[in-house]
Amino acid sequence: MSRNQQSSWHHTCQHQDTLSATPPRLELVPERAVDLEICAAETEDRTQDELLWYRRLYENMPSVYFTLDATGIILSVNQFGAKRLGYRCEELIQKPIFSLFESSDHQRLSEALMSLLKMSPSEISNWEFRLDCPASKIVWVKVVARVLLSVEENFSHTQDRASPEILMICEDITEHKSKDILRQKEQSFHPMANTAPVMLWMSGDDGLYTFFNQFWLEFTGRSIQQEQGLGWLEGVHPEDRISCQKKYNLALGVQAKFEIEYRLKHSDGEYRWILDYGVPRFSPSGKFAGYIGCCIDITQHKLVEVALRESQQAAKAQLEEVESLNRLKDEFLSTVSHELRTPLTNMKMAIQMLGISLNQEQKSLLDSKASRYFQILSNECEREINLINNFLDLQRLDTSIKPLVLETIQVEQWLSRVVELFKARNRNNLQHLSIKIDPNLPPLVCDPFSLERILIELLNNGCKFSPPGAEITVSAKLKSGNIQFLVMNSGVEIPAAELPRIFDKFYRIPSNDPWKQGGTGLGLALVQKLTASLGGTISVESKAKRTCFAVQLPVSGEAEVLVKG
Repeated sequence: MSRNQQSSWHHTCQHQDTLSATPPRLELVPERAVDLEICAAETEDRTQDELLWYRRLYENMPSVYFTLDATGIILSVNQFGAKRLGYRCEELIQKPIFSLFESSDHQRLSEALMSLLKMSPSEISNWEFRLDCPASKIVWVKVVARVLLSVEENFSHTQDRASPEILMICEDITEHKSKDILRQKEQSFHPMANTAPVMLWMSGDDGLYTFFNQFWLEFTGRSIQQEQGLGWLEGVHPEDRISCQKKYNLALGVQAKFEIEYRLKHSDGEYRWILDYGVPRFSPSGKFAGYIGCCIDITQHKLVEVALRESQQAAKAQLEEVESLNRLKDEFLSTVSHELRTPLTNMKMAIQMLGISLNQEQKSLLDSKASRYFQILSNECEREINLINNFLDLQRLDTSIKPLVLETIQVEQWLSRVVELFKARNRNNLQHLSIKIDPNLPPLVCDPFSLERILIELLNNGCKFSPPGAEITVSAKLKSGNIQFLVMNSGVEIPAAELPRIFDKFYRIPSNDPWKQGGTGLGLALVQKLTASLGGTISVESKAKRTCFAVQLPVSGEAEVLVKG
């Protein structure tokens, strides 16, 4: 290219540059302003996002965060912390921090905050205090605090503050503190437990045994290291080990007290019976902390218990043997009575026929010795028949073979009929028999045959032991809702010493039969049995030459019997 051409290109380029230079410079200025605005907006958005993120982080930090003024007034608190204390954030703002703590710790907290305000912002203080927040489970907190001197925007209040503020963080140390308190109590308990004259032990919340006092160790002859955990079970008798551990585990599962008896090996090698009583322990916060137990040697008690059981078994065996012998005796008596009854009935019939024959053939014999012998023979035969009949009746009542038959009887008419029949059958009696019945007596539900037998036996007894011409009175009256029958005779008094035995079988009062009437000794025993079978009672009173038997029966009847109808 020539120099002219170069000059021309240069000029052209220069002209083009001149033409194009100004507009680009004019257009670049607005483009840079827009970029700055966009950048500023983006930066502001990022800042807001970061603030929101930090805000969420602050609100949900797993601790209690406070900012306080110099007087202890709460300026802010995070949501998580307020909720853990049982409050809403707005309930705590502008509230004194002291109101959240135990009153006994107020003075110490105030002194701690005053001391903190004198420290530099780079220094941090730590304390432990007790809270008083009814809706919170937190009892103990560790407080970490420092002074904030910089002027910054509070999350809850938009205002500048030049006065110092306090940042306070509270961490829950309730469980840790409870363990420390429990550990201190255990340590103070151990020396006292070692001097106790009983076997004591302790376990943790996992059920493993942690402590045995000196008395236990001396009893077993083992070291505490051997007994700890479940090592103590090695000393339990093999037959008791499984049941002992099972009962302990059942109580541990529900954290309940328990009482276990088992045999534990003594240091001399012998097994001794132990009563183990365990009570659950709880920390100040109410958490289960294990058991504390006391063991008592009950070997002597067990030996007495075994001896008593063996004695009871022996007594039961003897009782069964006696009952068996009684059954054999009753069977024997019943058999013998039935076997004797038949020939005696035949003898009585023969005696009656002999009497008829003697009367027809030779009436003069009535006053002879033969007549007296005949009378003796007849009386003794009748006596033996009565004896056997009484035997059979007593045997029936003892074994309850035949049920009673209840009927409703009108006392006045019924009693009059019984007494008149007795008079007709015993015309030769020389006593005066009278009746006395209260008016308007209620009907009596009773077995009339048993009641008649009772009254006939009592009348026979009264006639037998009363002198000729004596008064025998039969009466009936209402007493305490029951009907009472009284048979009173005069002439003979029963000695007071003999009254307790008057109803015994075969018992006859010595030297108390002046008229030689004789008897089987079973009549009153039978009366007592019959009265009891009717649900009643009988008693006797004898004084001033008078004897009175009182039979008292319930109006409606109380015996378990067969009701006729």
